[in-house]
Amino acid sequence: MQQTLYMEVIGSLSEKGFSLDELVLKVKQVLDEKGEPGIVGLLLMVFDESLFRRLTTENAEGWRPRPCCQSPRYEFLAKRKRSFRTSVGHVQISWTRLRCRRCGKTVIPLREFLGVAPYQPKTAELERVVAQTVSETNYRRTTKELALVGDIPVPKSTAHRWVMQSDCDEIRTDGKVVDVLFADGTGYKRRPDPEKGLSNKGELKVAMGIRRDGVVVPFGCWSGLSWEEVGKAIRGNTVPAEIPTNAHDRPAQILMTDGERELAQGLADLANDQARCQWHAVRQLYHPMWRQGAKQKEYQEAQGRLAGVLGIEVPAEDFKLVPEAEKEQIAQSVQQAEEGVEKLACELATKGYSEAAIYLRNAKDKLFTHIRFWLKTGLLPTRTSSLIERMMRELGRRLKKIAFGWSERGAAKIARIILKRITSAAEWDEYWTKRLRVENNVVVVLIGPRVKS
Repeated sequence: MQQTLYMEVIGSLSEKGFSLDELVLKVKQVLDEKGEPGIVGLLLMVFDESLFRRLTTENAEGWRPRPCCQSPRYEFLAKRKRSFRTSVGHVQISWTRLRCRRCGKTVIPLREFLGVAPYQPKTAELERVVAQTVSETNYRRTTKELALVGDIPVPKSTAHRWVMQSDCDEIRTDGKVVDVLFADGTGYKRRPDPEKGLSNKGELKVAMGIRRDGVVVPFGCWSGLSWEEVGKAIRGNTVPAEIPTNAHDRPAQILMTDGERELAQGLADLANDQARCQWHAVRQLYHPMWRQGAKQKEYQEAQGRLAGVLGIEVPAEDFKLVPEAEKEQIAQSVQQAEEGVEKLACELATKGYSEAAIYLRNAKDKLFTHIRFWLKTGLLPTRTSSLIERMMRELGRRLKKIAFGWSERGAAKIARIILKRITSAAEWDEYWTKRLRVENNVVVVLIGPRVKS
């Protein structure tokens, strides 16, 4: 159905003088209040009238509502006013309600055609705008920004309810397999609940991976769960229940951690091997030495030596088959590096830093996992957890610096939206394309201008 709409605009410009800025502001005000919502509403009312005429005509072909009886025959019953919040403002229409002459049931053809719920107050495209804006700033600023930019009066509590009821944050994990799995946690200011024994110290846990082709794969964000519970959640969503937990068919080849014991143990069942982030290994050497009274010069010297030991030369590209002639040489380099770590641990123990020596010996076996994996498969995994560290900075900016007093459910919700938007932009767009039913069935062309004095 094609309709040509005519819009009449009256403009009065004073010859005494006016500024370009005033003209732009006045035009924007008119379009925000009447223009864009008015066009949407007018198109809907024209289509509603077309549906009414066709459905009340005998033997008319085309779309029809779900049949209420064997041979429905419709007649006009009433007009009903409706208003929807949209990203262009309030769209107001009057749609037609029909009644079946045979069974007496009523139907609103336009509502059924559009797939609108009986009491739906907003459009899904406005929900998308709100969800994306909320993932970047807090609810109060979101409502102000929407009112300022798009003239969309959405109260803060309403925006919060929309986001919490939305399923846009769902991350599909079925069948996801990665080469390297990253996991990390960060604290945030939680809403305390003395009755449940909850303080204001909340922790958000994040898991994501990277495939051989370089594609980043999100697994999810959780709050209020232990790492063991997170591991069960990931494995339950990625591996069928009939596969035993000790099988090699796991979500990841390597689990990269920063050395946190609870994290490594809780997610150990998700990967065939574990690797220790070398950057964290060097940085965290400071803590055991400081606890035993080491001076700044001493622990900095020890950190420098450890960094030098770990500096095995590796190729810049992610994938390079290792020639057989070089494998033995690289394996010797790994052995020498491990001996260097052990030598440093012995020296620190001799100087009285036993905790630092234990720390190095516990970390030694996992510091070169990426090299062994490279020698075996030709794939060189990252030797640091910088990928997830960048993600944690983004999450920390939103959860720590912009707002506080989160509920555990709200913090995890916003974190999943951010994680999905950054790591799976295509999946995010695909979700909204299906939700908005964007099928290229609407074409609107602005023809003009036509000047009439």
